[in-house]
Amino acid sequence: MTYTRSIFVTNNGLTDHIGVAQVLPYLEALSSRGHKIAVLSVERPDQQDLYRTEIAPRLARAGIVHSPILRHRSSLAGKLERFAMPSLLLSRLDGLVTAFRPDVLHCRSYMPLGAVLQVSQRRAVPFVFDMRGFWVDERCESGIWRGPVGRSYALHFRRLETQALAKASAVITLTEDARELVAARASYNNCPIEVIPCSVDQTRFAPDRALRQSWRKQLGFGIHDVVLAHLGSAGPLYRIDATYRLTAALRAQGVRSKLLLIGDHRAKDHIDAANGHGITLGDNEILCRQVPHQDVPSLLNAADLGLSFRVTKPSSLGASATKVGEYLSCGLPVISNAGIGDIHRVVPDPAIGLVLDGLSDADLQAAATKIATARFASRSTIRDRVAGRFDLDAACDRYDGVYQSFAQRKQAA
Repeated sequence: MTYTRSIFVTNNGLTDHIGVAQVLPYLEALSSRGHKIAVLSVERPDQQDLYRTEIAPRLARAGIVHSPILRHRSSLAGKLERFAMPSLLLSRLDGLVTAFRPDVLHCRSYMPLGAVLQVSQRRAVPFVFDMRGFWVDERCESGIWRGPVGRSYALHFRRLETQALAKASAVITLTEDARELVAARASYNNCPIEVIPCSVDQTRFAPDRALRQSWRKQLGFGIHDVVLAHLGSAGPLYRIDATYRLTAALRAQGVRSKLLLIGDHRAKDHIDAANGHGITLGDNEILCRQVPHQDVPSLLNAADLGLSFRVTKPSSLGASATKVGEYLSCGLPVISNAGIGDIHRVVPDPAIGLVLDGLSDADLQAAATKIATARFASRSTIRDRVAGRFDLDAACDRYDGVYQSFAQRKQAA
């Protein structure tokens, strides 16, 4: 058995939802397999109590070295810091390479690429480009980056992406569709591409009848209410309007539909937004809850359907929604639109959910009719059908395989 010394570089904080759900579990698993891990991350100052009580002990138990950059609290300093962060990452990473002597740099997504590329080239350390989705395309296609400033951001990160695909020793994508698109890029250097979808800790995300009963009572849901869950952001990448319209279409079918929004949401904002689409949502028809990640399985068990409506653009083929794996692992049928990553592979038949061709009113009305009369599989069956695809151990085995390849190169050198 061989192991690798790796520095994992991320612009996310280990206390963030992504850090807790999609970074720490992988790093802990890689450490348990013998790899030596150091992490360079960007942390939020308002989460330091959580860091001290929960995250730091986990890192210590796993033997993971952590070198955090702490964001500033003030809004003005935070805005200025955005421009200084590449230099901060570069300086900190350069020092960490000297102290830790890694065999490989592991770059999560695009934000740290400038630092990783420079240090990799200057210090002759290979790197993994764990690109997640097509981040530059997502931000351009959704309108987040627009105008002269947006175009300058896009040009900068497009150049970094081109360099990364030309110089990386391995690339990781979230979907098979993304693998095919990366392999067709002119700058791609024919290095190995590993597909590792967003995974789920299935010891925690699982159907639980007792949790369902207690949390439905706690949240005020009746026995005949059909609860539609939307987990996570309602930002520009997501079609939250389709969520409102499906809720209304189900009501028109005589279904007592309730909307459960899990994350940083305010009911009034959504009631106002729904009104803008000609849909009335009563105070008793929408419930917003922001909870720690460990409580998300409880809320999902209280729901009946998991919704994942996303903007469909070319970049959507690279997306692997964590929420979909969490819904299905809890046994919830998923309602999604087509054109999102490998969704047709994830939801292959109507027993475990519906993949809609589009999100027009007619599409959503047809979906409401199917939902009102559907016989979805049992929660345990749905979970069993998707367990392998979203299994955390399987994802960690794939990451381990990538790391082993660097360890073998070190031995052969």
